[in-house]
Amino acid sequence: MFVDDGDTGLLIAGLRRYNVFTSVFFLGRHRALLTELVTASGVGPGDRVLDIGCGPGKLVRVLGAVTGSAGAAVGVDPSAAAIDDNRRRDRMPHHRYEQGPAQRLPFEDGEFDVVTSTFVMHHIPEQHRGEALTQMWRVLRPGGRLLLADAAPSPRMRRLLGPLFGDFEAVDIRRYREHLTATGFTDLAYTRSRYQTGILTGVKPVSGTAAH
Repeated sequence: MFVDDGDTGLLIAGLRRYNVFTSVFFLGRHRALLTELVTASGVGPGDRVLDIGCGPGKLVRVLGAVTGSAGAAVGVDPSAAAIDDNRRRDRMPHHRYEQGPAQRLPFEDGEFDVVTSTFVMHHIPEQHRGEALTQMWRVLRPGGRLLLADAAPSPRMRRLLGPLFGDFEAVDIRRYREHLTATGFTDLAYTRSRYQTGILTGVKPVSGTAAH
């Protein structure tokens, strides 16, 4: 399902297997989770939104349904296979897919109103995660919103998947709170979805200084 590309991180190698896994992990309620993530992100009509680590592009398409043609929904992923598949399948004119890692985003400063990154941070090599968060700050406009999400499985799901995936504490999205605060994000808020997911949101303040 994934291959380790060393300095870049884990890349999706088999989209079909990845989609099967998400269906099992979320007990067939992945679409409901996507809707919840879009709502939590605060995205609205006309916004420009970036989904980092977009994989098969499902969240991009749900985000794009909210932004409408007056806005834009952009997906970025280091996997060439994922980007090629999305470009082939998704022909909406206000959707776009670009290849690149989270720690080296190929976008301009302040280009987006909303940035999302879901189930991705633990795939980035640990030494590059700080830079990935700094890049998210860079591409957000002042006043823009960030949403990070990752697995927060129930005790039952931990018992079922623990032998396969090890320590779920390593994917707890709350571990990035301190770095986000140091970067300059404010209004950090954490919620735990009923769909086995932890959601962390923050705001790049209008008066924000450069990330450090």
